[in-house]
Amino acid sequence: MESASLRVLLVDETGSDVSHLVNYLGSLGCLPVLSRSFKGACALLLREQFDLVLCKFLLPGGDCHELSALLVGRQVSLFYFFAVEGGCWWIPRIYDGQECQGETALRPGEFALVLKELIGGATSSRKWAHVPRQRAEGHHPRASEDLSADEH
Repeated sequence: MESASLRVLLVDETGSDVSHLVNYLGSLGCLPVLSRSFKGACALLLREQFDLVLCKFLLPGGDCHELSALLVGRQVSLFYFFAVEGGCWWIPRIYDGQECQGETALRPGEFALVLKELIGGATSSRKWAHVPRQRAEGHHPRASEDLSADEH
């Protein structure tokens, strides 16, 4: 029996910063859902279950601490992304419901490897597998967008 697609919540006010990520996640068999605000993301997290949350670090009108507080103790992981010249850094914040403190930010190549490992481990066991830090140097048809939560 085939397991359901991993649900990934992407939080970004424009969506344009994550369009390539939506396609990439879809190619890995995930179901990406986009929210354009912290408020909308929190509303979605109260209504639905997600396996992974990827959120822009700085969003207008939001508090990233509120978002992470919703995820502590739930079987979900949260990474913030922070745009830098030529790409972005990925900051682990919640790992399988536990807070990450003092973790090193991941470069795009490192994060891609970690993401593949997380997705592979989650689809085989529906639980996140331990992934050690490693060094490495359009719109998808299954992607959905929920803006209704952002309108409240």
